[in-house]
Parts: sequence; structure tokens; C-alpha cells
Amino acid sequence: MKKDMSLEEFKKRHGYIINGVWYPRVTSIVDIKSKPALYYFYAAQENFEVAQEKKSKAAKEGSIVHEILEAIVGGREIIVPPEYIGFKNGFENFLKEHTFFSKQDWIEKRIKHSDYRYSGTFDILAELDGFFSLVDIKTALEIYDDYRLQTAAYFYALNEEPFLIDRSGKKIVLPKYVEKRYILRINQIQICEICGAKKYLRSMGDKIKEGDSNCQHKFGEITYEWELKEFDSPEEDFKGFLACKDLWEWEYRDYLKEIGYL
Repeated sequence: MKKDMSLEEFKKRHGYIINGVWYPRVTSIVDIKSKPALYYFYAAQENFEVAQEKKSKAAKEGSIVHEILEAIVGGREIIVPPEYIGFKNGFENFLKEHTFFSKQDWIEKRIKHSDYRYSGTFDILAELDGFFSLVDIKTALEIYDDYRLQTAAYFYALNEEPFLIDRSGKKIVLPKYVEKRYILRINQIQICEICGAKKYLRSMGDKIKEGDSNCQHKFGEITYEWELKEFDSPEEDFKGFLACKDLWEWEYRDYLKEIGYL
């Protein structure tokens, strides 16, 4: 393997240091898996630089959406930019449709699994419809199977060591084991008043789905669309995650040996 970055850059890009110990990050490990949808995205772009710029815009948008929704859950005041109002309204509608309780200590905290030696940062833990649940928020156009691997890694770490780690390294003990894991997908959209097509409003470029492709669309006010999906079979998904981890360790074996991880 050819090293294309310094050891310190690798450690920062691919992991966290928790209590003086470096652990690889879940999202970095899962990225080793082939992602056909991402390849289609790159193929549709004018060039690689344009694709990277759009990916950067999407990542920034996702971060802002997370900040807005986590502020709502944590009871913090936040000014929502007009271009993000659909996400806010969608999340508030979700909260009306489900029983949901969380608190600041359960929002965006780091976890680690000491036996399998990985770390990560989840979005939200909550009492959702009577079950203590892991809720991961996505703004993608659909829910991908890859999310099963990511949430399984969090799920097993949380139940192996039922505490969270805040930015200062302090432990926050959980009241009980995590029972379920979900993806909450939220998008802001406009609906064509003629054919019902949906225009997904995205910083990386709007996308129209459904409806009549020949329609001279007349889109209405900004609204929202949300989907809550529960993942079953955590054991199967965790095996998939560990397979990714084995391949990831092989790919970066030179760095990992230098760190002392292997």
C-alpha cells in the first residue's frame, strides 16, 4: 500500500483518540465497502472536481440539518435559515406522529467498542414509541443498506459498554440497553401542482422524482417528506461490519502497524 498522507493526518482523518487511545472510526471503516449509488453519482457529473464540490456542499448541508434537529431535541433555541425550513417542519411533524423523548446527554456522543477496537459518533438516543432506540438522521434521497452496517456498529458498542463519552472524556451512563435502531430520513421538497412530481431541494443540486417527465412543472410551497425505518437482524449486520473492518485493516495495514493498532 502506498502511503499518501502523514501518519498524523491518517489518524485524524480515520479515527478518534479516546482516553489516550486511538480507535478507527465507524464511518471510515464502512467506506471501504463498494457503493454503486456513489459511482452513478460520479459518472453523471461533468468532472471529478465538480463531483467533489457537490459532495462537499451535501456534507455541509447535512451538518446544518443535524445541528437544527439536535437543537430541537435538546430544547435549545436556534434560528433556522429559510432555505432549511422544510427540514425543521418535517422533523416537527415526525415528533407529532411518534412518542419521542431524548435529552442533551443523548445527542451526538462518541462511543467505543473496546473488544473490537472501533469508535464513532451517533446522532440521537431516544425513547421512541416505548423503546430505547438509536436514531440516525439522514438527508439522502433513500435509505441505503450501508446504513445497516453503521448502525449495527453503534448498537453493539452501546450495548457492550453502556455509556457515552462527551468531548471532555467524561462517561455518561445509559439507563438501559439499546433495544432498537432506526434511520430517520428527512427531505424538503416541492410538489408539482399539475402532475404530483416531487422536487427534492438539495444544496448539491435539486432532483425531480415521480410525476410526468413531460410536464411543465408548477411547483408549490416548500414542504417536507420523512421516513422512519427500523433495521432488524443486528447480528447479521454486525457480521457485515466486521467483514468491512477486516478489509479496512488490510487496506491500511502499513499505517495501522506504525500506530501499533496491528
